[in-house]
Amino acid sequence: MSLPVAALILAALVIADFYVPVLPSATTLATLAGLLAGDLLLIAALIAWAAAASWLGDLLGYQVLRRARTHRPIRPSSKAARLERRLRATLMKRPCATTVLARFLPAGRTALAWAAVAAPDYRHARMSALGAVVWACGTVGVGLLIGRVFGAGLMSAAAAATSVAAVSVVLGWWYAGSRPERVDGTVA
Repeated sequence: MSLPVAALILAALVIADFYVPVLPSATTLATLAGLLAGDLLLIAALIAWAAAASWLGDLLGYQVLRRARTHRPIRPSSKAARLERRLRATLMKRPCATTVLARFLPAGRTALAWAAVAAPDYRHARMSALGAVVWACGTVGVGLLIGRVFGAGLMSAAAAATSVAAVSVVLGWWYAGSRPERVDGTVA
């Protein structure tokens, strides 16, 4: 497979991950990083390409959600409604930290965009760019670390995929279990 074709497939996977959060974009990115370990130019290009694709996916998804919410209000489940209120409150208090953390949570970037639609003061495009760069750097970093330990090959690919998935699940459990704060700083 040629490099341009692989780059287009990776971009499509990262963009589509906004709409179908179970797609393995982070694990694919980490695996590629482990396989490319040692080639600094390709690693830099991988980070830039993945961050750009993630940012584009976030912008497109945000626009779709904004139009959907304006034209047809969706009644989410009570659990989804609680998550949305919590995300919106933390977006107002700590926009950078919330954006970066949500980027690593399962379906976090989609939930963040949904909450951002109802938070008019939140600068979604700017914050999404920050989250995309941190996500790309962190995911590639995990892949490089694992590639350094195991070397390029199937063991490295399996370890990278497992590690990225495990970190995502652990962050999801932590966020779900942490006590929410109100915008005024008091614990709910």
